[in-house]
Amino acid sequence: MDLVKGVASITSLLINMVFWTSILFFIAIARLLIPYKPWRHLCTKLTISIGEICIDCNTLWMKLIHKTKLVIKGLDGADKDLWYIGTSNHQSWADIFILQAVTNRKVPLLRFFMKDVLKWIPIVWVVGWSLDMPFLKRYTDEKLKKHPELRGKDFIQMKKAFKRLNAIPGSVFSFAEGTRYTEKKKINQSSPFENLLLPKAGGIGVALSTMPFIESLLDFSIYYHSDKRSFWDFLCGRMSVVEIRARKIKIPEKLKNKDYSSDSEYRENLKKWLREIWEEKNQFMRSLTSQGSNNSSC
Repeated sequence: MDLVKGVASITSLLINMVFWTSILFFIAIARLLIPYKPWRHLCTKLTISIGEICIDCNTLWMKLIHKTKLVIKGLDGADKDLWYIGTSNHQSWADIFILQAVTNRKVPLLRFFMKDVLKWIPIVWVVGWSLDMPFLKRYTDEKLKKHPELRGKDFIQMKKAFKRLNAIPGSVFSFAEGTRYTEKKKINQSSPFENLLLPKAGGIGVALSTMPFIESLLDFSIYYHSDKRSFWDFLCGRMSVVEIRARKIKIPEKLKNKDYSSDSEYRENLKKWLREIWEEKNQFMRSLTSQGSNNSSC
């Protein structure tokens, strides 16, 4: 039965994505070819609307095939007409679909920071390019020491993408951990958290540097009531219950309108602020883990 669900899910996903991505592509080409500001503004609004419809369709097949229960708390005070920076813990590719499902039409469309390697997947590249999602390369410290000219290239890419977003309210989204959680990664990082990796400040820092008018951070904590969290497990509907807690956190004034790339004091203040958010997130995840353990023992 799981295999049938998995095949039905991947088929539904591909049909939905190919159809709407094709339309997105032609609108994005039209926006590129006609350098008239009102026209480009209209095209951008159209791409956002198509993105929202595509998410609606994904959410529909998730409900019909999976019947996964998504429990969302804390998003009531969000406003679709305001700007946000979003972040979350990251455990699975399923995180993206779940976050889209619970936020669609409640906050501005989520624009994710994408890993550069994903642009070689045609559908992902078209979606990212059409919706102004920045594709970022991650350089190791060793590579940056050998090639210092690479330092700051991601920040330049992000600044260009963010400037294109200024016309219409958006939710700029960065998985602050930078990668999906595994026990091995946690050990390698010496992370003090039980179910989280260390947050990285780069993406959020550049977003704040480029768009200082953003007032709030939307912090999501995703908890799966299952140890099966791979993308295939998601497609097979093995995640029976997923709890998502959202927090709207006011961004301190001292973290706005600074230059992340050159201000070391600002970088440290931002890292400290994110660390505090992650400490609270860790407590929340721990409480849900304890509840699950107690329920299992009853």
